[in-house]
Amino acid sequence: MIRKASLEDIDKIRRLERDYYNDHSISERILVKWIKNGNFFVIEEDSIIVGSIYFEFLDEIKDLPWEHDPIGAESGKYIYISEIAVDSKERIPILFEKVSKAAKGCEGIIWITGEKSKHDQIEQEFLKKNKFKKYKHVTYWEITPDNFVNDHNLYLKK
Repeated sequence: MIRKASLEDIDKIRRLERDYYNDHSISERILVKWIKNGNFFVIEEDSIIVGSIYFEFLDEIKDLPWEHDPIGAESGKYIYISEIAVDSKERIPILFEKVSKAAKGCEGIIWITGEKSKHDQIEQEFLKKNKFKKYKHVTYWEITPDNFVNDHNLYLKK
């Protein structure tokens, strides 16, 4: 079942993130803000969170740090996928359907992902199948405060 995330889901979301992102997860402080912002959805099966996605609205194409305070806009030209985490790649299309519905009237969907990690490869496969185009290489992408990586690219689907 897909539904809006609640504050009671935080521990389960962080567990899923750690599995998906090689032992990394968003801070509880930021997750609370993202969930309260309203565009955070989870897939729950047998009381286990098996997928999550958080997206925001932007008026320009840009990258945001992985861990960031919500933008807070209720609409915009673009949807930016701030985070996705799944226990299997087959769940990404289910979560992406929520994004696609919210994107009606938007100019495009923005997604940032890397090239090296297992989760990056899963996302790359999805992006190719769904006709996302590489928009730009992000030389220094901030994953957590003062922690940068240089293997990420911004993708756009119009």
